[in-house]
Amino acid sequence: MYEAPLYKKPNGNLVKVTLNNFRDTIYVHIRDYQMDGDSGYWYPTKTGYSFFAEEIDTIIKGLSEVSEAYAKYCRQQEFLEEQLEFNFEEEE
Repeated sequence: MYEAPLYKKPNGNLVKVTLNNFRDTIYVHIRDYQMDGDSGYWYPTKTGYSFFAEEIDTIIKGLSEVSEAYAKYCRQQEFLEEQLEFNFEEEE
């Protein structure tokens, strides 16, 4: 139904988001895809996650909260690293 690559990982795999219908239920998949060297075809690996499409708003809300917490953590780390930069050499 729908497929979009998110980003390319350092190992060469792609992370894709797909939307599909299976037995009258719509699923969202966030999954690693690996290229077959012989055919050049990208195929899904076992690494990933799937959930019911109805849950997408809850997942997005949770990811947004985690993103904000991570940004706050990164800002805190930058602050702590700056605090640790002391010059203890005495001036003559």
